[in-house]
Amino acid sequence: MSELIGSGGRAAGGAAGTAVPGALKAGKSVSARITSFVSRGMNGQLIALAIVLIIFALGTKGLSLSLRNLKTILNLAGIPLIICLGIHQVVLIGAMDLSTEGVISLCAVISGFLLKNPFTKADYGLWVIPIALMIGGAAGLINGLINTKVRMPSFIATLGLGWVAQGLSVITGKGNAVKLLDPRFQHFTNGSLFSIPNTMVVALVLFLILFVIQHWTKLGTHMYAIGGDEALARQAGIKVDRVKIIVFVITGCIYALAAILLISRLASSNPRTGWNQMFPAMTAVAVGGVSLSGGVGGALNAVFGALIVTALNNGMVLMKISPYIQNAVNGLVLIVAVALTIDRKKIGIIK
Repeated sequence: MSELIGSGGRAAGGAAGTAVPGALKAGKSVSARITSFVSRGMNGQLIALAIVLIIFALGTKGLSLSLRNLKTILNLAGIPLIICLGIHQVVLIGAMDLSTEGVISLCAVISGFLLKNPFTKADYGLWVIPIALMIGGAAGLINGLINTKVRMPSFIATLGLGWVAQGLSVITGKGNAVKLLDPRFQHFTNGSLFSIPNTMVVALVLFLILFVIQHWTKLGTHMYAIGGDEALARQAGIKVDRVKIIVFVITGCIYALAAILLISRLASSNPRTGWNQMFPAMTAVAVGGVSLSGGVGGALNAVFGALIVTALNNGMVLMKISPYIQNAVNGLVLIVAVALTIDRKKIGIIK
């Protein structure tokens, strides 16, 4: 059965214009597998990142490449990268998750009231982390069940749940900001390890976990197979619904992690915490080369996509470009990235 599933995954990936990760092929060392993967899929992203850095280095007379600004870019990219790593998994299986902002807001508000604060006597300390992960995972589970069991398109299912979660966050928080009185979280989030911001360290650890899952486990093989050709994956014996639910649950947990980091950075939580988090992350997913039609890309693509988008926005701020023009540039980048990565052969009719 494992061979049948493996062959189904490779065939599905081939339909999407790429094979299931080369890391799954036998007879290669770990270093050879990683080198092969990077050389196959990341040349475009490396070039794009280099071009962005060079353009703004010229435009800012080298300021954008200063050690201080590079550290700023890493600090700014940490939490968006974590959110991007969450979203890209759902995109990889050919689905969509628009519940990002609502789930983050809900996790943030509930976590704020469970930490030491001026409004309640609650003080759960570090136990807030697993509690938030359970809330995010529950939201992901609902997304997955609606998509697979109710047979509702992921676009609508997640959009609806996102609004529900956002509404619950407003009701729970009553629209108020909650000041956090536990300094441990803020110290960690604003700290660094070997001059690397802790938020980026957390993002890189998460990246490594997802990279291993995608390229060295059966779950990863099944994700690529489903994204490449879901019908063929079912024929190969893959439990498609189960895999989709697992992916949505993991993504929800990642949103919860991002929520904890967001509120601890500012030592405050409110229902607006998740606002304006989805578009930059979705742009990074597309820019990184994760095809919105599924089956192409991976965690490494998400990393480069987040770095490219963060460096782009950072450079425009340094050059004092109008925020309205910045929004237009980001929109244009998203359109171009999707145009370059989407597999039109998998979409019979464009609506």
